[in-house]
Amino acid sequence: MLRPLVVTCSIAAVAVTALAAEPRLLPVSTGAFNDEQRALAATYGATFGTGGDFRTLLVHPELVKGVLPFANYIVAESTLTPRHRELLILRTAWRARSDYLWVKHQRRATAAGLSAPELSALTERTVSPRWDSFEANLLRAADELHERSFIGDETWRALAGRYSVHQLMDATFTIAEMTMIAETLNSVRIELEPGWKGFGNAQAARRSESRTHTPLVRPRVEPVVLAQSTAEIRTMLDPAGSGRDIAGVYRTFARHPKLYVPRQILSEYIRTKSTLSPRIREMLILRIGWRCRSAYEWAAHAPAGRRAGLTDAQIRMLASSGYDGWNAADAAVVRAADELFDEDTISDDTWKALDGQFDERQLLDVLITTGGYRMVSMVLNTFGVPAEPNSEPLP
Repeated sequence: MLRPLVVTCSIAAVAVTALAAEPRLLPVSTGAFNDEQRALAATYGATFGTGGDFRTLLVHPELVKGVLPFANYIVAESTLTPRHRELLILRTAWRARSDYLWVKHQRRATAAGLSAPELSALTERTVSPRWDSFEANLLRAADELHERSFIGDETWRALAGRYSVHQLMDATFTIAEMTMIAETLNSVRIELEPGWKGFGNAQAARRSESRTHTPLVRPRVEPVVLAQSTAEIRTMLDPAGSGRDIAGVYRTFARHPKLYVPRQILSEYIRTKSTLSPRIREMLILRIGWRCRSAYEWAAHAPAGRRAGLTDAQIRMLASSGYDGWNAADAAVVRAADELFDEDTISDDTWKALDGQFDERQLLDVLITTGGYRMVSMVLNTFGVPAEPNSEPLP
């Protein structure tokens, strides 16, 4: 694997040095595409683009098939206006200190009507008074979701005053999905395209000390009731017609069928098709779920972790600070989830430790698994999806 030129000793320094360091994974050269990669570029390139971000993901074609359907939905097909979509994406890119994502969408934002002063205002620590009240609340939603894995009541009520349920869901998923993309690009250190210039303000988006939220006592987005649903929704949720119980997370997301289908592709990729072992996958999911304070994710995946080989003691360790009790390889996995949550990137020392045990495809799967379940945790917290009855409580 590639080794970065700049080695840092602390997580706090990562955001600054990563901007000047060499890529950790080399993108596939356009001239070196095989038939499968050319087909993927034809399928997804028009919306996602075929820059360094796409070509780095193309190192792992199965990941592209799993990740980009939902990314393309968020970028181009959601119910949000192009202007609101780009406001959320750019604020998230700045919050996550992702130069590449910022510049890529700065161009799209300009096409959507954002002015140069508005673009500049998106990089101010507090929400500028230049925004109208609704757009100011959109930006606060991005800030709150990034900070606390939850959109606060006041902000949610303001958005709900104008947005439909589908738009509320799309706005939340836009922030959460772009957080996953940003931290992936940051961690593999995508180089800016020729002629691109980043926002150059890596320290401006430092997080506050408060990272918690108060769980909702009732859902903001009500799950569908199967008996009252259309035949199309029932088939979507239970393709085999088994009549089985459908978990609340799926019935909640089914409120928005157009979103449900591509998001489910991402979910199934992470759970059933990635190159990670079940044990590593569940370690990452449980750690990021605990860091996001997602009761639903913890309840769903603590039993899955045990089935994957984690002991009760190790599951308790995943819900505690520090890395005592883990061997060096496992500690690196847990530390990677923490660093992605805390800093939206993986430090040099941790990347080196991961690089010693995983190949390129597995490294990308570490990022997408952690980012994908951070996304889901953010959304479940914000929608108020309750844990299933009699499930294991969040430690």
